[in-house]
Amino acid sequence: MESLNLLMSIYLVGPLVDVKVKVTREGILIPEELFREMMSAYVKVEQILATLETLADEEALKTIEESREEVARDKYVECSMDDLERVLK
Repeated sequence: MESLNLLMSIYLVGPLVDVKVKVTREGILIPEELFREMMSAYVKVEQILATLETLADEEALKTIEESREEVARDKYVECSMDDLERVLK
């Protein structure tokens, strides 16, 4: 358990060779570039999960199909965001 009390330096191997990560009692310190890459990967995973949830929702898929059919039949209205409230009334 003494090692938990010490400041440690860990070097990662792989695509991020020579990336220094420091582990302290208070947390883990990582370089900003690594943090940005991790956040980018997180966002991509969230997008994939949202897509899978939509594909698993039969009601949502039915609504999407109905919307596509309405667009194909020219049953839609174009407007700016400023006019949206007025158009939806």
